[in-house]
Amino acid sequence: MADSEAVQVNFGKAKQETTNLKEPDGTNKGSSEEHKVERDLDAEFVEHSSITIALIQKFSLYRRANFNVLNKKVDYIGSSINSSRILSSNKKEIETYFPALIGIASNNENFITRVKQYLNNIRIQVDEDGRTFDTSFRYNTYRDYLKVKSEIEKVEDEYNAVDKRNEVALKKALKVKCLRLNEIETSKCSFGYPINLEDYLMYRHCLLYNDVCKEISLINSDPNYRFYFKDDNKEQERIVKLRKSKNIAKAHYIEAISDNELFDNIFVQYCSIMGLPIVQTMKLDRNVKEEYLDKFSTEEPEKFNRIFSNKNLKLVSLIEMLIARGELLRIGNSQNITTSDGTFIGANMNEAVAWFNDPANASLVNAFQNKLNNM
Repeated sequence: MADSEAVQVNFGKAKQETTNLKEPDGTNKGSSEEHKVERDLDAEFVEHSSITIALIQKFSLYRRANFNVLNKKVDYIGSSINSSRILSSNKKEIETYFPALIGIASNNENFITRVKQYLNNIRIQVDEDGRTFDTSFRYNTYRDYLKVKSEIEKVEDEYNAVDKRNEVALKKALKVKCLRLNEIETSKCSFGYPINLEDYLMYRHCLLYNDVCKEISLINSDPNYRFYFKDDNKEQERIVKLRKSKNIAKAHYIEAISDNELFDNIFVQYCSIMGLPIVQTMKLDRNVKEEYLDKFSTEEPEKFNRIFSNKNLKLVSLIEMLIARGELLRIGNSQNITTSDGTFIGANMNEAVAWFNDPANASLVNAFQNKLNNM
């Protein structure tokens, strides 16, 4: 369909809070730091989180031209045999959650039938304004939260170790990740209770829903995907990290322009990264070079900070300048570095730095440095 749409699932930024436990007389449990840590671990803990399901703005030309007069586009997340089967498979979980949803006790003879009827008739309406689910969870103790958090981090770490360029391996790993996350979520019924039960179960449904793409890089890999997850927590962390990097880069830039040698060493590596001819670009007016480096530090703060903080900054810049002058050669499309007469220096810059730092090569390094000084 030309007017096809997908749905994104946004993970809201999680915030946590704890409730201090007190003795019957109203005083806190002990005063020692050791006792305080133990008290906090045994305190009730609430993890606040939310998921927003929003429509991707992917309109036909007709709808785009008449956007202001047409009714808002609506899409639906329906039931799923796979989701229904998995969500109804854990006896402890359904006996904990579903009596409150369907209005009958777990020992009722119709209980399982009613649970499956509920799961088989899910229909979530989502318009262009999106739909937010409260997935917050109240843990009996902070200790329980830490245990669950640790298990989730292990799953995420294993998934993140997969080569994202290998689509087949990525899809396989993603399937394993979702099943393992569901297992962890299933175990949480032993540790507490969702703040909003129905919203929480809709998230669980989406996690198992085959039409939902859980990895943004795979959105276009399967025409059957109609929805996707967007992690707002990670996006917020990225924004905070970027702002911090920019602030650090500003300070580093100010320090660099006040030190001519430092500035030149950084600028040499800037030229290398940007693919600029080092020798010619180094001859530009200082004001022009400062503008280039200022823009680079603003647009690529993490790269700029890595250059600035490199303990071998001066040495790397020396090697790049030697390559630019033809005293060293970087072979073809490889990273191998040799002398002009073919002597092997290193397979990459790291090995070349190690070669230059080797005391056994001190006389050759001095000879290279003298050649540059006399050019």
